[in-house]
Amino acid sequence: MSYIVHQKVKGKVYAYEAESYWDSEKKQPRQRRRYLGVVDEDGKIVEKNFQRDVKSAKDYGPSYLLDRIAGELRLRKKLVDAFGAQGEEVLALAMAKVIKPDSLRNLHRVLDDSFLPEMCSLKGEYTSQRMSRLIEELGSKEASMASFYASLVRPKEEALVYDITSLSSYSRNLEWLEYGYNRDGMDLPQVNLGLVVSLESRMPLLLKLFPGSVTDVVTLRNLAEEARSIGIADCMFILDRGFYSEGNIELLKNASIDFIMPLPFGRKVGKGLISETNANITNADNARMFKDEVYHVVEEELEIAGVKLKGFVLFSKKKESEEHQTFYRHLLDIEQVLEGMTVWRGNPMQTFKDAAGRFACYFECTVQDRVLHLRRRQKAIAQAENRFGKMILLSSRPMAWDDVLSLYRQRDEAEKQFDQLKNELELLPLRVQRIASLRGLLFIFFVALLIRVHLLNRAREAGLLARQSVDDIIFEMSKLRAVSTGGRWMLTEVTKRVRTPLEKMGIPVPVGVDA
Repeated sequence: MSYIVHQKVKGKVYAYEAESYWDSEKKQPRQRRRYLGVVDEDGKIVEKNFQRDVKSAKDYGPSYLLDRIAGELRLRKKLVDAFGAQGEEVLALAMAKVIKPDSLRNLHRVLDDSFLPEMCSLKGEYTSQRMSRLIEELGSKEASMASFYASLVRPKEEALVYDITSLSSYSRNLEWLEYGYNRDGMDLPQVNLGLVVSLESRMPLLLKLFPGSVTDVVTLRNLAEEARSIGIADCMFILDRGFYSEGNIELLKNASIDFIMPLPFGRKVGKGLISETNANITNADNARMFKDEVYHVVEEELEIAGVKLKGFVLFSKKKESEEHQTFYRHLLDIEQVLEGMTVWRGNPMQTFKDAAGRFACYFECTVQDRVLHLRRRQKAIAQAENRFGKMILLSSRPMAWDDVLSLYRQRDEAEKQFDQLKNELELLPLRVQRIASLRGLLFIFFVALLIRVHLLNRAREAGLLARQSVDDIIFEMSKLRAVSTGGRWMLTEVTKRVRTPLEKMGIPVPVGVDA
């Protein structure tokens, strides 16, 4: 929900449209603003486009910054090579999506306010009907998309992270909407979305849409085939524990897909390894150093579903302490809330299960006169404690333990990018009715993700993220405006808060308008 904010600077009152959002990078609520104009003596907002003798005025800074970022990735050439002249439109829409996450719903406002139409040579008015046609047409060009994805691949991609997420929808018409394992816990039909990220460049390489009922390992197998078709070969996928099963390991091996993945403790093999190594894992001979952190490591040769694997049982005293604290805080919080609670409505046991969640297994719950009474399950708690600080990693390649751990610890990059896709770029809720439209929409989001991730990486390298988020940087850039008068575009003064991030990222400070 947006609202109006007034800010007084040197005697003038400026009006902004403000919108609160959650910053996943800094893990805190933040605010993004859009400049509206100056507040006059009567309290009215004099629109920013209204100036005497000035034909029009537009936000130049965000368009300039994102165009430079896109230029470093050679996105314009790659998109035009793949889609022809339509590539310019795709780039403009993607940049608009980064500037304002809800831009596809309010595209006319973004284009009216920004310099994107001039920078990308857009012609005509972008009505909702034109947008719908463009997105659906884009989604039908799967060969062009494959060509674009291929242009992103480096000569040798050695380690790739693959992650999958569910996109739920209330739509009754969208093809591929099916019930399946929903990662957000929503009882709705869904489509599945797979994302491949390069660990070396930290950039997304491929986005693939699947029907909602397709299992994770099948999506991986299909996506691996597509990855090979666009030039990604002889690589290793870094997977999460959701991909583990004996059947999946066999399928991965048969598909010649190398992998690193964790072995869940609850599986028979995992229980066996923990039991076998528990007595000697803290032996001094097993101590190793990894990036200034002490690990105890036991290596095992394993065979799962007839596939020979390297297994690494890792133990960190530091992580054991952290997990111990987290576990008992949660356990005691649940106990404090639920013990002695009177449940006036509904099923008391169901109330307990819903409130305790995955911690329900650590309590024995009884109900007397609709009052909950909890008793800790000592054996279950002891089993949980036995796993604190421990991790089991599997590798299909013969690798050193620290190389395996290093690659796995980087896999959260894909999760972060999914978070940006779904939250920062406001992918949800799905509002399209045709699979071609959804595919086209997702492609625009993917290009926007490329731009945003590269900007994030550049800002991180420049040391800008200690005090600013990516959205803060884009907002500051909006203070650099282009005004048209006498048939010429001219820039307003380049302020220090515009100049500094550009200089730190090594991006030339504009001295004139590029159009």
